[in-house]
Amino acid sequence: MALTLRPVIDTDLPIFFAQQADPVANAMAVFGAARPDDAAAFGAKWARIRASPDLLTRTVVVEDAVAGYVAHFPLMGQPSIAYWLGRAFWGRGIASTAVAQFIATIPTRPLYARVAVGNTASARVLARTGFRAVGRDRGHAPSLDRMVEEEIFRLDAGPL
Repeated sequence: MALTLRPVIDTDLPIFFAQQADPVANAMAVFGAARPDDAAAFGAKWARIRASPDLLTRTVVVEDAVAGYVAHFPLMGQPSIAYWLGRAFWGRGIASTAVAQFIATIPTRPLYARVAVGNTASARVLARTGFRAVGRDRGHAPSLDRMVEEEIFRLDAGPL
């Protein structure tokens, strides 16, 4: 499998939008958009992401197809990562490979990630890439419009 990470370009955004609009993916992630079909809100969010000097976002490309993205950003004062893959790319080791490649480029440690309790696939990705569960918290899930329990993961050293 040929997987690369590259800067986000304009033509990635319609693909990200379609991936975000997938109701199954949104239900799994929990922390997706409140209105995943709102193109204006999506465009405004990505304009902020791409303009922010505090965010580093890379497109995940697999065999010349845009699979999703990985991101590094401050969250509650902690350097954090997140990722999103389109459902067509689930279950093939792509998330683990992309996260491992991405965190290898980020020297900051510790790094944090948060996953909705019950999202065992994302928890496994983080564990495979060296993160370990260090606690729980509650966070607002826009897609559900309520607070949900989330697991906090921390990476103290480089990727495995």
